[in-house]
Amino acid sequence: MLASLPAKAADPVTVTTPRGAPITVVANFPEGPGPFTTVILGPGTGTMKQKINDVVERELLKNNIAVYRFEWAFYVKDKNNKPSDTDRSPELEDFSTVVALAKADKHVDPKAIIVGGKSRGTVIAWQILRNDPTLKGILQLTPVCSKEGYTADQLYPDLASERRPSLWIAGDADSACNIKTLYGFLAKAGGTARAAIVTGDHGLAGDATSHLTAEFSADFIKTLSKN
Repeated sequence: MLASLPAKAADPVTVTTPRGAPITVVANFPEGPGPFTTVILGPGTGTMKQKINDVVERELLKNNIAVYRFEWAFYVKDKNNKPSDTDRSPELEDFSTVVALAKADKHVDPKAIIVGGKSRGTVIAWQILRNDPTLKGILQLTPVCSKEGYTADQLYPDLASERRPSLWIAGDADSACNIKTLYGFLAKAGGTARAAIVTGDHGLAGDATSHLTAEFSADFIKTLSKN
């Protein structure tokens, strides 16, 4: 059970989704008994083990915030697999499975769960948020707001009717999200939608950029946990 994982450097656990597909889940908790405010981060198209995700996780843990991360089923099956851009239901089920695990974990405050992700993870996390009114808000690292063939409104529908807080962090040289497009999109938000623009491309892998992104993320989550 994930609830029995140690508080530091938890090992990956294989979990089976309702459709029978295995995903890999890692849950890390701060020191203490909890229950903790918890962030569930969905990865991009590849592995969850990207520098920006690692740095953000460390900063969240330092600020007494638990973190769940996972690998998509398509990636667990074959690291060279590519997901469908038209049928995202498998990834929605993967993410929903992790949310259910977190809610059942005694270390997690079920009233203080925030979802989010990087790149593709932001698209799936948005749908998870829209489908679950119990979630507190969303943390979007490198959103995909200007992908060829898709508009931000298609990838993140119903922004105007979503009133829960959100933070969208993008690099100033990110080809997947034009900054002007992002600002124009977020202007339609029905609730508090914050944007943070940092130096970097879609990876946000520079040392200064990744640490600044992590600090922005932790400050945002701490604000949510107070409300």
